Amino acid sequence: MHRRDFLRTALALPAAGVFAAYDRLTAADLGKVRITDLKMRPSSSHTMIRIDTDAGISGYGESGVTFPMMQAWMERYKPLLLKQDPLAIQTHWMRMSTLMHTYMASVPALSGIDMALWDLAGKLTGLPVYRLLGGPFRDEVSIFINSEPRNMLDKKMVKDWADQFRANPQGFRAAKINTHGILGIPMGRYTTSVSAQNLHRLRTGFENVREELGLDYDIMVHCHNEYDLPTAKAIARAVEGIEPKWFEDPLPPPFSDAWVALKRECRVPLLTGEKVEMPQGFYPFLREQAVDYIYPDIAFCGGITSFMKIAAIAALHRIPMATHNVGGIWLTMASIHAGLSIHDFLTSEASMGGPGGGVLALAKNPPVVKGGLASRPETPGLGVELNEEAFRQRQGGRGGAGQPVDWV
Repeated sequence: MHRRDFLRTALALPAAGVFAAYDRLTAADLGKVRITDLKMRPSSSHTMIRIDTDAGISGYGESGVTFPMMQAWMERYKPLLLKQDPLAIQTHWMRMSTLMHTYMASVPALSGIDMALWDLAGKLTGLPVYRLLGGPFRDEVSIFINSEPRNMLDKKMVKDWADQFRANPQGFRAAKINTHGILGIPMGRYTTSVSAQNLHRLRTGFENVREELGLDYDIMVHCHNEYDLPTAKAIARAVEGIEPKWFEDPLPPPFSDAWVALKRECRVPLLTGEKVEMPQGFYPFLREQAVDYIYPDIAFCGGITSFMKIAAIAALHRIPMATHNVGGIWLTMASIHAGLSIHDFLTSEASMGGPGGGVLALAKNPPVVKGGLASRPETPGLGVELNEEAFRQRQGGRGGAGQPVDWV
């Protein structure tokens, strides 16, 4: 089969089979409910989405754009959805994602709408989202957090941090640790080759963490797409001895031959994807076997619909998936449902490390997390209800400069 024919076939596979369970489970409810309104609400760097229906049932999601950005895009997306059947998710996703004029579609903006449609579909059918997606493949989903010592070169600080990490009541078994701090560079800003002295500091810092945690815990080496190819290679060599779970996002987000060159020489597992959009964005990484794992963010990649399409292509190449998530409670739940819905799933990031369980405090019925594993929810939809009091406290009673705190 020619490569062009293979791509066409691969991208068609999700439409043909991944949503078969959804089509079967929603068939009896099609055409019975209509969308009456779409609402927005600011939440940190994301925007919460609510889709209302004439059945008095609403679905909730979380887009990967700020409130002002979502406001602008809602003017284009809202007319496509009003008075439509909310269960026609594939139709809505295609209509939103294929906009070209006068502006091309904003994938992070439509991601939250798509997530809310899946939550709504679960509520209308009385089923958890993972059931609509053909799952569950497991009873629990592995969860990890971002956490690191204030100074990785100070062994006392490393020990104090490790003691606190091990004592977390959720019992996480993995921590993602940044590279930019110990190198003294800005996060997410492109950086050319770093010095041998800085590479030695990086190696020593990560070795201190591994020595303190032992091999019972996984360590992810976390970049923010800052580095050039020589530096990425050098960092991979520097951290090789700690046996990291993965080496994340060392190169700029779009696919390039640099990823292939890095994979060719890298002896630690490579991962990328949090800033990659749609199946088309992931396909070259998969086709060229340029990474060991891929890492979509459901609030950014095109929503749950896109995640499942990406998963179908990844399965053809036997490349496992994880989910990026530094968002709120609905993105956290969407990531858990995604992890329950595909066969080759590794783990999901979550902002659960803060006081009171972090993001868990935003839910009246938070997911149960023990031993670093989130239990399978049984409630319809995404299965969570927002804790308004906790949300308003986190927002400080306001939505930011000139932004509302309530739904608009």
